[in-house]
Amino acid sequence: MSLQTVAHSAVKNCEKLGADEAEAYAQRTRTVEVVLERGEMQSERVKIHQGIGVRFIKEKRLGFAFSSDLSKDSVQTACKNAMKLSKTSISNPEWVSLPTKEKLPKAPTGIFDSKVAALSASNVLDLAMRAYDAVKEYDKRAAIDDGKFSALVTEIAISNSHGVETAEKSTLLSGSMACMAKARGQTSSIAWEYDVTRSIKFSPEKIGRSAAEKAVASIGPRRGESFVGKLILDSDSAAMILFYPLVYSVNADNVQRKRSIWTDKMGERVAVSNLNVTDDGLLPKGIGSSSFDAEGVPHQKTPILTKGMLKGFLHNSFTANKEKKKSTGNAVRDNYNTLPSLSVSNLTVEPGKKKLNDIVSGVDRGIIVRRFSGTVRPDSGEFSGVAKQASYIEKGKMKYALKETMISGNAFQALMNIVEIGSESRPTFGRIYVPPILLDKVNVVSK
Repeated sequence: MSLQTVAHSAVKNCEKLGADEAEAYAQRTRTVEVVLERGEMQSERVKIHQGIGVRFIKEKRLGFAFSSDLSKDSVQTACKNAMKLSKTSISNPEWVSLPTKEKLPKAPTGIFDSKVAALSASNVLDLAMRAYDAVKEYDKRAAIDDGKFSALVTEIAISNSHGVETAEKSTLLSGSMACMAKARGQTSSIAWEYDVTRSIKFSPEKIGRSAAEKAVASIGPRRGESFVGKLILDSDSAAMILFYPLVYSVNADNVQRKRSIWTDKMGERVAVSNLNVTDDGLLPKGIGSSSFDAEGVPHQKTPILTKGMLKGFLHNSFTANKEKKKSTGNAVRDNYNTLPSLSVSNLTVEPGKKKLNDIVSGVDRGIIVRRFSGTVRPDSGEFSGVAKQASYIEKGKMKYALKETMISGNAFQALMNIVEIGSESRPTFGRIYVPPILLDKVNVVSK
């Protein structure tokens, strides 16, 4: 049977068992994976992961159960288990309803690539070897620590008792590599590079070269001076330090629970006027794109910050129903065996006009951070940790690699201290599309 048929039959089964409402979320994922450890190919495998999660609601009491077996008997057992659990759960007075049927948009362009779907283990191994060779060719001082290359084909089907019936297929191709470099008895810190895409247009050579380049550039680090001033965050560091707290703060559940620092800030300026941020579940080729969210609600484009002004929060059906609003289509699930939660689809930061090299050339004194290891408190925005793969900038040029240096500050204050937004945006694994960002008034402390 198709996944859609399995999901539909599960809902009908729950209704026969007396559910007021029911929902089934079925998933099948084929993963082709190659893993490198200590510079050697350790494993290549093809695995199929599938299952179904069932929500059973009776008198505002929720029961949830799942099964990794999609046979008729196993699905029926999952429905019965969900029913039993609903009887022991506490009634939720804030519960309103599962989503109702809505017209869905067309599937975003570029989320399924038949060439990615057809990749075999040997094909993915070839991608890994091309990245491996690129490291060796770039510089003999670079050595591979570990890495992973994966090709995924995922099919999702959702059905509920209010007429939601939808299914979609997507592909995802990703690769990552960690490198170190050794010279004159010194070893660099670990440099990490990756790429993630929906399509076969994928360059493992770029991953290998970039990882090796970062590792070699960090050989022979020097101790810098402490100061308060300019800091360039690359995409990953910016996503973690600046936009992880932002994602937390526009989550409607956190807003409703008064956990968000922006709970009462709608319509107010919370960032510099050239910062525009949206959540776009329909982004062409977006790594979080699909026509619907994890509850079958239509995906959409939701403004978050417009010219630095707070314009929107993100909702799933539960948070939207509490306020008698329409869901923004931001229900997400890690897998079929988890309940839906709330997060971004593709958080996109509008790029600026300057390339990274041009931003660097405009910094009289500062540092660039390619990797951050530390703590970021999403509720308060306070961050503190070690700037790794960092370089000192003086008079527009990167002078030398820095020994591990502490940086600290507040993300929400930093959003008001953005000097420049780069033009080279890229997706991170957290589904945040962000370019390099230049900040001012950041504490830099030499250890």
